[in-house]
Amino acid sequence: MVEAEAAVIHRRGFAIVAALAALGLLAVGARAMLAAGASDQISPAALVPAFVFGVWVPLAVLLYAIRRQRVATVVLAFCVGLSVNVVFLANAVPANAAASNSSTFYWTLGSGLGCTPGIHDAVQTNVNDGATGPGASGRTYTDCSDTFSSSQSLAAGTVTANLNFWNTSASKDCTVVGELQWWHASSSTVTSLGTSSTITIPANTNTITPFNWSWATAGATFADGDRLYFLMTFTGSGSNCNSTAVVYTTLAQPAYYTLATIVPENLLGLLLIAPALPLAARWWKRRRP
Repeated sequence: MVEAEAAVIHRRGFAIVAALAALGLLAVGARAMLAAGASDQISPAALVPAFVFGVWVPLAVLLYAIRRQRVATVVLAFCVGLSVNVVFLANAVPANAAASNSSTFYWTLGSGLGCTPGIHDAVQTNVNDGATGPGASGRTYTDCSDTFSSSQSLAAGTVTANLNFWNTSASKDCTVVGELQWWHASSSTVTSLGTSSTITIPANTNTITPFNWSWATAGATFADGDRLYFLMTFTGSGSNCNSTAVVYTTLAQPAYYTLATIVPENLLGLLLIAPALPLAARWWKRRRP
């Protein structure tokens, strides 16, 4: 009689665990799909493998485990689905500053974001700024993002600069270096997150020409009010860059930076669940009658 009651209790407990695992998979999968739908960095084609491996495959394994009454397999299915969706979210959730939800920052001559005087805005919407700036040896152009919050962090990865130049010199090439900086609101200081290699704007580049280059960047865990700085410095010696200009954003030919994605820190806690679940499964197994 006691063994029968224990078996009933175990089946009920197993059913609860299985139901929670299924609901958890569906909730995390739905969160991933919603995040992807709000991102301009994820193509519809990328949703298919994410949905298959993040939801359908784990659910199929979960159904098999329920039929076989195997708690460990239930936990394994949930861990697989959780891991796939968290990894997908890390790439689907883009940079999220106050102004917009995008990982692309456009160069402008605006000053509406409240940056340090003399530093222009790097907004997250393409605007028809239509402005240019002259080149000169050692001259640096800096734009800054809107503010971030303490719930956000930039993953280590790659930044891509897409800037427009012309160089009307008949004989002198011009060199340029890009940099990404993290501005700290608490101290008004900056930390370099990565500097590019030198790119060359050849002589006789007589029309506005896009130049694209990438470099590795470190991660950043933001505090409230922190910003990102986007720097571009002319490094040609003497008068090599005097005939060179940088073109700010236009609708037809934007100048912009694309960052690594940013994952809200409230999602990172999900990563702690996966390694803990196998231990919970072993504990549950030991309690079986």
